[in-house]
Amino acid sequence: MFPNANLQEQYVRPLRIAIVEDNATARTNLRSHLMAIDNYDIASYSNGKELRNGLRLNNVDLILMDFHLGQSKNGVEWIQQLQESKLFKANMGLVFITSDGMPQTIGQILDLYPDFILIKPYTIKSLRLNLSHYLRLRAETMPVLDYMAQQNDDLALSLINKKIQTLTNKRFKNDFLKLKGRLLMREKQYNEAVELYSGILKKSSNVLWAHWGLIKSEFFTGKWHHCQKLLNHLVSESLTKDKAYEWLASVALGKEEYKEAEALLSNIKDSELSIQATRLKVLCYKMLDKNDQAQSLLEKKIQSNLTVKDRMIDYAMELARFHIHLAESANEKAEPNDHGKAQAEKDANLSAARRLIGKANRGSSDRQAELQKNYMLALAYMLEGNIEKAEKMIEQASPFQTVSNIKTTTLLDAVKIWFGVGNSEKATEILMECDDALLSQDSHIERLICTELVNDIEQDNDLQKERALQSNDRGTKLYINKQYADALVCFHKAYKTLPGVPAFALNLLQCMADMQQFEYQGIEAESLYKDLATISLSDKNEIRLAHIKVNLGIN
Repeated sequence: MFPNANLQEQYVRPLRIAIVEDNATARTNLRSHLMAIDNYDIASYSNGKELRNGLRLNNVDLILMDFHLGQSKNGVEWIQQLQESKLFKANMGLVFITSDGMPQTIGQILDLYPDFILIKPYTIKSLRLNLSHYLRLRAETMPVLDYMAQQNDDLALSLINKKIQTLTNKRFKNDFLKLKGRLLMREKQYNEAVELYSGILKKSSNVLWAHWGLIKSEFFTGKWHHCQKLLNHLVSESLTKDKAYEWLASVALGKEEYKEAEALLSNIKDSELSIQATRLKVLCYKMLDKNDQAQSLLEKKIQSNLTVKDRMIDYAMELARFHIHLAESANEKAEPNDHGKAQAEKDANLSAARRLIGKANRGSSDRQAELQKNYMLALAYMLEGNIEKAEKMIEQASPFQTVSNIKTTTLLDAVKIWFGVGNSEKATEILMECDDALLSQDSHIERLICTELVNDIEQDNDLQKERALQSNDRGTKLYINKQYADALVCFHKAYKTLPGVPAFALNLLQCMADMQQFEYQGIEAESLYKDLATISLSDKNEIRLAHIKVNLGIN
């Protein structure tokens, strides 16, 4: 039985395939090869932008994506953008085609869990064999993927477990294990994901997707010490070296070890830094007050990507954002007699930011990019004192219409603007939307960057106490609903924001104990217990602490 009529229809109609290849001859040849295999419904695109526009109008079953796309972002960057905008769905297949066997390239591709990789030059025989395996696997996995696309993860996971127990095809079984890992991560069942990936690696230590799955699970579980040990092993392998340094730097940043994070990222050549790794390094420079180095890095990345317009635009927007940051902090760092100089620097940075935003978004038809541009421009106007223009710009484009598809950084720009124009109620409302967005964010780098932006907003508006209380209340509700992973994040934020409040520390420790987790983001449960044991607590909390001690097995 099929879960619904739509799924049954997918099995009887021709497979819908999207080819994305910038070379017209290669695109035509691939289409001809596919048509020789079967009567597929094929759409062809020369770049990711065309694919994005096509996906807004039509669904596809399988994307065959070239890695190098000429004067455009590479295939991995486009798929990541499609995932962000919810256009790449769980029930879409993904195949990468590349002639580049460099470790950095293959590593980027593997991070997206493609169904298979086709190395150029390929033969029609290899295409046919790989496609045949994919279609047989698709017949098995499609009911699961359809549930996932409908956000019905409980049924999807139940069906996966049944399949794993009954399948005799070893290759199919491994594919289902990979799918189960993705689903466990999406459901934030990190400990179960750790168990799954660890089990796979015990049988074979060469399964790269299991290595990265385990690392990501350990990172989001907050077991950063173990995460570091795993990564230290991978920095010696050429296929995983750069990515391992990126993850190690992420852990160091999370622990506020900024010099260590910068040193780790210096092991990656600037020319090899991805857009996300570049943003990570800029954050390091920002926290170390190395503004010249941050600006120089972004300018260098813009220059080296002038022929790749889409990627150049991303770097230009990052540089514009950095100029806005410099403008925000200009007066704070000014000497008492240098306010005139500080104002001149502020004006220069805002002018540079507006120029970059205008140049980067000229002719853009992407709604998300347009919103990002408008909010950054409004923020620049607000900072220069043009409150009326800033308020008018954001009122014309309310983020609540399509909040799920808006970047969290854009929402945080809106928060700053509403605080700046005096509407703290609106700002607080959007800030809470950002809290939800961060809890569902599956990019560790995006989460780190946005968390730092949230911290800046809280400090600038003296919101630490209010926000700590909100985080603790939210954590309590999540804990009662047994959403322990999210509850732990909230309790940790409350504790880190106001570490001197015993109730916050106790709630964090209680959640760690119930999850049998002895470390969370560098905080050791036993050390936290000892700190609480030295202070005076209410009788009720003394009883709670005694139960926690037993649960943790502390002597």
